[in-house]
Amino acid sequence: METWFTILGWTLSIAAAAGNGSIIFLVCKKRRLLTKTNAFIISLAVADLGVGACVFPSEFFSEIVKTSHNSSSNCNNIRLLIRWLFSYASVTSLCSLILDRYVAIVKPLNYLNFMSRGRVIQMIFVSWAIPVGFDITSILLPAPVKCNFVNIFGMFWESFSCCFLIFCFSSMILVVYKHDRSSAILAKQLRFNHRGLTVSSQDRSAVTMMAIVIVVFLVCYGIYLRCSIVALFHNLKCNDTDYKIPMLVLNSAINPWAYAFFKRDIKKEMIKKLICRKTKKKLQNQ
Repeated sequence: METWFTILGWTLSIAAAAGNGSIIFLVCKKRRLLTKTNAFIISLAVADLGVGACVFPSEFFSEIVKTSHNSSSNCNNIRLLIRWLFSYASVTSLCSLILDRYVAIVKPLNYLNFMSRGRVIQMIFVSWAIPVGFDITSILLPAPVKCNFVNIFGMFWESFSCCFLIFCFSSMILVVYKHDRSSAILAKQLRFNHRGLTVSSQDRSAVTMMAIVIVVFLVCYGIYLRCSIVALFHNLKCNDTDYKIPMLVLNSAINPWAYAFFKRDIKKEMIKKLICRKTKKKLQNQ
């Protein structure tokens, strides 16, 4: 294992684990943050925490004990099962979060009816049931068909997730653009403060947060999608671990920063915490 790969991998893993751990702690500690949207964020943060804490470390220690890589007989080893579990849980949790924001922005009148407490629980359950089911299936399948199943599922799920995220984000951007344009026209005609017709800053910040998360996701998982296609249609091993693993962990490390800067309620609580700490330090120094 190259030195630069080791340093980069551990740096990103620590950043992902620390960042997502902080988000989970902050949201769970503050009762006012326990909202429907933040429930999806916690689910995604738990998956990303798992990616940061397990994916590269398992790769690192498997190198130390000289575990074979990417062999057909090793498709069900613990290292790959851990990677599949948390990486696919991160994908499904992100799709659930995006769906929540899509309904809130594109169909706001239906949000309360559609996104009930029971629906939120069901979506989070499904988000984790899919990767768990995939891991169990990959263990139970016979060796000759196991790798083909892994590659087919990977290609299908990564393709579907990318298309779904692009569709939802494009729809949200279109709604924000139409609202902004309508508000600008009405403001010029009537010269009146149309607050009810203007998209709130919360919607804009939500779209900004989604943009960062989705773009990073598409870049990182594009590498995985290419690998699945190569392995499935060309029967070639995709030996690009030096790129796949850091990009996977990078995706999980950036997500908590997107919440911290662009999720309004989380940002507010983090600023409060920083102000309290600075105040305590000043009082102690005095």
